[in-house]
Amino acid sequence: MNIVIFLQNAWSPVYAGRKWPRQSWLRALSTSRSGQRLTALTDDFNECENTTEEVADHPDGICQPDPQHIGRVLKARKPKVVIACGKQAEKAISAAWSGPLIVVPHPACRVVTTAAYLKAQSLITESFIGRVAIRQKRGGLELIDL
Repeated sequence: MNIVIFLQNAWSPVYAGRKWPRQSWLRALSTSRSGQRLTALTDDFNECENTTEEVADHPDGICQPDPQHIGRVLKARKPKVVIACGKQAEKAISAAWSGPLIVVPHPACRVVTTAAYLKAQSLITESFIGRVAIRQKRGGLELIDL
């Protein structure tokens, strides 16, 4: 299925404040903690994007989403389903995309479990057409219609 997975933003002391070449970023993503978690959702990191091309200088760095960048990605990719990882991506993508949307916790979130990503994967496999957030709770997962 044609999907796009939006993360918040990349971080790198080398590329901070500018654009990180995509192939280099994809290699770094595939070996990162976030990338390892994302393997429960996809086996193709080419499905991954950020809400901005701007790169933060440290792991906790927050770059503002770029609506024009998001729009270009959506127009070029024409996804059937979009997955937003984390609250910032959820807010940005909800405003830019009216189609099927699955929101999951950010892969670097300390309390997220692989189960949340496996649930999102199962929704995609079932030809998902709604808008839902998968929230990680103490007793398990909660699905909330958006």
